[in-house]
Amino acid sequence: MRVTDERDGKENCNAYSYWPSFNADNTRFHIACGNRHVLYSFDPEGFRLTEKELLFARKPPSGHEPRWEDAMWAYADPNLLYCHEGLNLWAYNVVTGEYTLVKDFSNTFPAGHLCQLSKNSKDDVFAGSLQDLKWNRTGYFVWRRAADKIVLRETVDHDEVQVDKTGRFCVVKTGRQGKEVVEVRVVDLHTGRIEDLTDDGPDFAPGHSDNGQGIVVGHDNVRNRVTFRRLDSPHDVRTLLDFKNDWSQDYHVSLLADDETWATLSFYVGNSLPSSGIFRNEIVQVVTDGSGRVRRLAHHRSVFKTYWDSPRANISRDGRFIVFTSNWEGANQRDVFILKVPAM
Repeated sequence: MRVTDERDGKENCNAYSYWPSFNADNTRFHIACGNRHVLYSFDPEGFRLTEKELLFARKPPSGHEPRWEDAMWAYADPNLLYCHEGLNLWAYNVVTGEYTLVKDFSNTFPAGHLCQLSKNSKDDVFAGSLQDLKWNRTGYFVWRRAADKIVLRETVDHDEVQVDKTGRFCVVKTGRQGKEVVEVRVVDLHTGRIEDLTDDGPDFAPGHSDNGQGIVVGHDNVRNRVTFRRLDSPHDVRTLLDFKNDWSQDYHVSLLADDETWATLSFYVGNSLPSSGIFRNEIVQVVTDGSGRVRRLAHHRSVFKTYWDSPRANISRDGRFIVFTSNWEGANQRDVFILKVPAM
């Protein structure tokens, strides 16, 4: 399904593979149309759009519109969206337009902004990066809502952090690569244990990745593999796909579905290296048991020019729908599409 067209402008997109577009029951999803953030009502049984409106119909009491990219749907309530602006974390009801303040971090962190948030499936553990007033990264944190407690706080330079669905583990991307360099740190938030994963051997840390229930699926950028590992034993690696000498493609990973038997991958060609053609510009699913089985779902037909041309496909909670972005053969028009996943 093509969701947007020229009437919506030329710059339409979903956010990313690990931030959910669809709500808990697939009756709503949100995207960006240029500088406008749009909320769609959706009929999942009839596979049709019903209504659309501005996502943030009104601003929170602070007077500042929330950031859209990492606005995350509540796990159980299909009307509730977690979002933030400045150092405020809000729960926004998309039906009533009302905001409830979840946490004001202004007495916890220096003046600035929350950035790239993630949360566990119980909406209780939140992780994210911090920025100063000039949008420079100043560190990262993990906050446990029930106890109103910061359980992890670092002021080191980094790329991003993401908590897993259980809320027990935090995966920290250091943003560094190279021989014997620590690219990823896995923090056990219950015990405080930290496991460092090197970019090269022996760990072959996951680069582009997503977290599930105590697991992470990501890219080994040294051996050119899709890998799987449990976060309680992150040095043990399972190969899901091996691309061998075909370095022509990049991809994004989505583990948003409750059923983690399959991981959703959206491939795109981001260079001019020789290509085998396998999975070229495809959206696929790979089984996570290591048997190598693949479900080939669709060609997204986007021609990579900039980051926003990459598909960044994310899957719905029940695994029935995938949202992705495409410029459709390189046209001067970027649109959002919904893929209906075939039943098994």
